[in-house]
Amino acid sequence: MYEYIEGTLQTVLPEAAIVDVGGIGYRLLITKTDGCRLVQRGQKVKLFVELIIREDAHTLFGFSSAEDREFFRLLQQVSGIGPKLALNILSHTTGSALAETIFRKDIRALVEVPGIGKKLAERLIVELHERIAELVAGGTVVATPRTSVATEAIRALETLGFSTVEARNAVATAQQENPNSKTVEALVQEALKKR
Repeated sequence: MYEYIEGTLQTVLPEAAIVDVGGIGYRLLITKTDGCRLVQRGQKVKLFVELIIREDAHTLFGFSSAEDREFFRLLQQVSGIGPKLALNILSHTTGSALAETIFRKDIRALVEVPGIGKKLAERLIVELHERIAELVAGGTVVATPRTSVATEAIRALETLGFSTVEARNAVATAQQENPNSKTVEALVQEALKKR
């Protein structure tokens, strides 16, 4: 029904953002990651949205990327995962990092995400592996490059106290936002700035 909402950020609450569009304030539930990015009141924002209609409520969910919204939809196709749990999962990992983890069938990395236990991790792999493989093969999702520099940066962050999932996400974000970071030190510094 709605593709995105573009307007002026009015307020950021712990798990929601209020965006003013032509004098109408839309309340969108957002991930913690997006909540950290949306900090300046009055800034122009564009959030890709998903409307969930239940008997007792109509709820808008907002995402900074269309990819994360697609993974929000995909996660809810797994039995036992509703909108709130899907949002919680995406608060602790990106869609592309989650796709890579499922694609590699890495149960250990999945259970590091709050809200995912061993049984749910196994269910995610069983129910989504083929879908993720199709997305990766079709180029819809590009797996994070496993360069030796990125791998070393992930290991360095893990020794600094990051979980495996946090380290992967931090390095992927650093590579995406600053493609000139080609050394382990540069990637680690970029990742630490975001923490």
